[in-house]
Amino acid sequence: MPSNNPTDLARETLRQLSLRQLLPTPENYSRIYAQVAGLEGDCPARPHRLVELIGQAYGTLTPQTQSYRINLARLLRALEEENWEQAPQQLIDLAVLHYRERTLTDSWGNLILGLLKLWDLRLPDLSQSYKQAALERLMITFGSQPELLNEKLSRLIADWGRGVRDDSVNEALPAALPAATGNGSHARWCTLLSLVLHHGIEPRLLHAPALVEPYQALLANLSQLADDAEAIASWHDALRAFLIQLELHRQQDERVASGLTNLLQLLLSNIAELNRSDAYLLGQIESLQAILASPELSMQQVYQLEVSLKEVICKQGELKSSLDEAASSLRGLLDTFLAQLAKMSDDTEQFHHKVSEYQDALRQSDAPTEIRRIADALLGDTETMQQVLSNSRDGLRLAQDKVEAAQQRISELERALESASAKVQEDQLTGTYNRRGLDEHFARELCRAERTGSPLSIALIDVDNFKQLNDRFGHLAGDRALRFLADAIRHNLRPSDICARFGGEEFVVLLPDTPVAEAKNVMHRLQRELTRTFFLTNNDKLVITFSAGVAQWHLGEKEADVIDRADRAMYQAKLAGKNRTCSAEPDTQVPC
Repeated sequence: MPSNNPTDLARETLRQLSLRQLLPTPENYSRIYAQVAGLEGDCPARPHRLVELIGQAYGTLTPQTQSYRINLARLLRALEEENWEQAPQQLIDLAVLHYRERTLTDSWGNLILGLLKLWDLRLPDLSQSYKQAALERLMITFGSQPELLNEKLSRLIADWGRGVRDDSVNEALPAALPAATGNGSHARWCTLLSLVLHHGIEPRLLHAPALVEPYQALLANLSQLADDAEAIASWHDALRAFLIQLELHRQQDERVASGLTNLLQLLLSNIAELNRSDAYLLGQIESLQAILASPELSMQQVYQLEVSLKEVICKQGELKSSLDEAASSLRGLLDTFLAQLAKMSDDTEQFHHKVSEYQDALRQSDAPTEIRRIADALLGDTETMQQVLSNSRDGLRLAQDKVEAAQQRISELERALESASAKVQEDQLTGTYNRRGLDEHFARELCRAERTGSPLSIALIDVDNFKQLNDRFGHLAGDRALRFLADAIRHNLRPSDICARFGGEEFVVLLPDTPVAEAKNVMHRLQRELTRTFFLTNNDKLVITFSAGVAQWHLGEKEADVIDRADRAMYQAKLAGKNRTCSAEPDTQVPC
């Protein structure tokens, strides 16, 4: 350890600078000198000159909002702490923030506050409908341009505050078309505009009868449009007003469609709540709810569900008819049963009445012959009653057997109805679950894994060279290859594992209670089994292989997150040579 002699300390400081390959700047010299002298804790580090310059430069910029000052303080702290990993990004963020705030006419908070104050304020020339139309036009036109939207909204609020209309929002559409030079060019432009209106606008007027008359007027004026600037500008203004009305009508249609969707969801939820015991009905309701909840509803999904529901409804109609017959038969048997009980009750009551009469007669008679007659009559009635009870017992036993048989038949039919309802979640080609079935089982397994803490893995399977197989042997052979793979998956996995067709030649396998390493081994075993079995088509022996990506669900992840990781792993398996299985965990490399 060097002595406290200043000369020795300076010599050691220079030696350390050389060993550490540091430039002999005042900052480096001061820092190393303090370390050598043991004064690092007592001697505060001098701020780097660059930190001072950056602080001075950014401190002079205007405007400085609260958000800007907070970000500037974070940047200076990162520079002082020599956090060179965060400092560059914070420099960029601060520059972008300053640019945005400098280019904005007013802060968004002030604009929203001003808009709220003026929205319900009644002014002579500013009706509520005018305000709504003006604001909608503004959002439609400048919604994707924040700086320009800020400027236009600030001007709109200022004009509303003065109680005047702001026509600057009409800048949403292009300025008036310039007059064409030459009659031929003008005629061609008119023809082109007519085609655009006919094919682009007219089909959208099917559900907007109020706009048909303005549209026809536009076409009529276009056919007679003169080749001068004033006439073109007038027609352009009419077109602009018409397009704004059309856009407002489209937004109204969207709101109506959204409202009807919400009403249908409420109706389905209410029907499901009232029919919780009808599992066959709940299956159809869940399928409809899944379709309605889809963020990107397509007509293909609607058509596919329509076809599935038609098949299910037809099958359920047949089963429902049999179920109604069985229920009617059961009601008839119960009526017979109750009638037998009523007859037994009547016969028993009559017998009890006769026994009471015989008791009274015995008390009043002393003659042996009379007593003998009463005894014979009592024995005869007793035998009759015994026979009646025996017949009733046999009838009741027979009715009971029929009731039990009817109940069993009803149970079988109800199970058949539930099975038919489950067909809505089945892929018709492969017999595996479809996307709706996968979503339902995935949600259930996620809840179970979250509740119990058990691992849940998924495998995304993609058939190798499927396009070449289709091109060479035809689509029917491709369909049979998919069924071949689906059968192999079902036969080689556990009953608790769930297989679903994800789309095209892709399948998803849910593996409950399975960590990712074990799931990877399961896919390897399945790949080995497939290589031992030939797929026969057109007298050709083919080996079907697949590439798989495996991922394990982690707490807080959604279904899409896990499938996305499995998809990336599957793609890596394809790149690695096919017939491979790779796994992927969050924020890690994909190992194969």
